[in-house]
Amino acid sequence: MKHFLLKIRPRIFNAVTLGVFFILVIASVLIGTSLWNGEKAKESADEAVHSISEFYLRELGDRRSLAISGELDQTILHLDAIFDVARERTIQNQDDLRSFLQMVKELYGYDKLVVVDEHELLYTSHSTISGISRYNFLIDKITKPTFYTANLYGARKQLILAAPLKDIRMGKTKLTTSFIQIDLPEMLAEITKQTDENETINSVYYSNGENITGTDTEDEENILNQLKSATFIESGGYDKLKADFASGTSGFTSFRQGHIINYMYYTPVEGTHWMFTVMIRESAISNNISDIRKGMLRNSVTQILVIVAVMMLAFILFFIYSKRMQKKETHRLIRVSQTDAMTGVYNRGGGEKTIRKALEAGAEGLFFLLDADKFKSINDNYGHDVGDQVIIAIADSMKATFRDEDILMRLGGDEFAVYALGVCNKEAADRVIRRFFSVIEAIDIPSLGDRPIYVSLGAAFWTSDCGWSFDELYKNADTRLYYSKEREGNSVTYYNE
Repeated sequence: MKHFLLKIRPRIFNAVTLGVFFILVIASVLIGTSLWNGEKAKESADEAVHSISEFYLRELGDRRSLAISGELDQTILHLDAIFDVARERTIQNQDDLRSFLQMVKELYGYDKLVVVDEHELLYTSHSTISGISRYNFLIDKITKPTFYTANLYGARKQLILAAPLKDIRMGKTKLTTSFIQIDLPEMLAEITKQTDENETINSVYYSNGENITGTDTEDEENILNQLKSATFIESGGYDKLKADFASGTSGFTSFRQGHIINYMYYTPVEGTHWMFTVMIRESAISNNISDIRKGMLRNSVTQILVIVAVMMLAFILFFIYSKRMQKKETHRLIRVSQTDAMTGVYNRGGGEKTIRKALEAGAEGLFFLLDADKFKSINDNYGHDVGDQVIIAIADSMKATFRDEDILMRLGGDEFAVYALGVCNKEAADRVIRRFFSVIEAIDIPSLGDRPIYVSLGAAFWTSDCGWSFDELYKNADTRLYYSKEREGNSVTYYNE
């Protein structure tokens, strides 16, 4: 037995040694694999942070830059529309101009709209200022809408939109320029809905890196000066960033300031020489994907699901935003296409369409046609500008007489039509029309002197059991209009009267 033990002992020792060796090898392989997987997981997580940051910031930056450009274009369109209205008004003196600017303030909320005349006087809704020395940007010959920055109200820079005025006068004085203050920080806040939880920093800069609305605070300094001392992670670094700013080229970069890594996307704002930037710290993204980093050792699918979810969310948000903007624009175009530009009531197409829908829905009421008596002689004797004033005054009288739900439309020239809902008998119709005639009689157009304005009406009632189409209703009212015009002097003739 002893001899046998001595004989197999080396074999047992060799087997144990070999087993321990294999166990150590396997353990080493497992440990090495775990460490390698851990390092790869960390690298994958870091790459995911970078990829998600770039994708997220590019999507946000492009969308928000487009929104800023759209808001600025909308402001320019508003100014064009405002002064299109001014051309149609008679502005004789400063009181008329201030009244007009007050109306603009109430309609658009522009409480800092300024108008400059050829004598370098500046007008607001509440005051007149002599001289333009404090407004350096007015020294330029402004031939198109242009953006400036100026210290209008203290140390903080203000963003100014200045635009030339054409064919607008105050009496005999020519009005040459208008400018308005734009609150860019408020616009950014509205567009980005930026909060502390959002953790994205959005700014607008000139091509030299200067903040558009910069102040003395650290966060508002020249961004290119701030980043000179930063350590850039992306290739090209600071030189590429500066060159992209100067040339108005989009780009993505990452840099380290102290122990903090930041990701930044920058893109030009269409129609300007500005650069919009959106920046986020690595920690914000890392915190959001911490579950991915922990789960990569178990299941790499988590990362894919998160990326897909982010992409789907971005697509959904972009789709909702696009649909909302498309719907808003469609409604605006429909409203513009159905409105008479001079008077603000329905045009013929919009009014007829609306009345036909009311008839189809069984909405009973009074329909009448009207036009101004001897309107041609007004144009011939006083000019078409006075004729336009008469047309606008008649439309304003209609608005003052009838309710919001009543349908008012201009057929063309001095011809109008009204469908007064719920006015279904002659007694009620007489009350409404007498009130309308009294408003017409109160019209005061200085250019006409003592000459009164009269209108003639042809009216017909529509009820659900009369069986008339809109064309028949129109024809019946039209035949009665001729009877009224024979009498003249604010007269009305009813169908079947």
